[in-house]
Amino acid sequence: MDSRMSGEIIIGHALWQVLIHGKTYISQHVGVYGASESGKTTLDKQLTTKGEIRHLGEDDRTHHEKGWLGREKMPEATTKRIKSDGLKSRTLVSRDLGGHAEYHTMWLRDMIQRNVKTVVVVIDNRHLIDNRNTDNQVALGYLVEALSKNTVPKGLSIRARLRAKKYSPSRIILLANKADQWMTDEDFFTWERGLIARHKIFDVFRNDLYRLQNMHIPVHMDATSARYGWNVEGAILKGLNT
Repeated sequence: MDSRMSGEIIIGHALWQVLIHGKTYISQHVGVYGASESGKTTLDKQLTTKGEIRHLGEDDRTHHEKGWLGREKMPEATTKRIKSDGLKSRTLVSRDLGGHAEYHTMWLRDMIQRNVKTVVVVIDNRHLIDNRNTDNQVALGYLVEALSKNTVPKGLSIRARLRAKKYSPSRIILLANKADQWMTDEDFFTWERGLIARHKIFDVFRNDLYRLQNMHIPVHMDATSARYGWNVEGAILKGLNT
């Protein structure tokens, strides 16, 4: 084998590696939404820098100032590189948005403006503690209703408004956060077997999940503890393969 052929083989192998792994460096626009205090900011911090996150109090809640037109100002999107054993690493771009009801339209603006293909909805166990608390259901229900009606929020550019008419995410990842508070040994065994979607924490969302299926939007359900960094990157990476 002459040197010229050897060089061609080396170059060909290098190009093949670029084709295989190059897409892991292509930014994936991800939208992270959910009720206030469900753990979205903690998740954002965990994805940015691994480690145990301190407890976030009321003063740490995410709020947004209004501009001169009376609409909330969008925070800057940030880039994160995530990886997990046995799964290809990915580069994510996301924003830390508030979960209060007045910020729900911001979720839609963010999704459509950035043409978000992966929507992460963060829930916790508050509805298991108090069945009268519907914060989590309202958050997911708002998104499902808006997507079903192709709702066009105010504040979009002309290009984004045109996109909004046919906008639909490619997938939704439903993350049951704060697993350190609600997951039992039996629940962990269920998670290990890949059956966490059957857990009662997801029962109140079944009707909305059926609606998403009818809209041809696949949903990946998983459990995580954003504060302690358990199954954070793994859950999202698995969901990205949905």
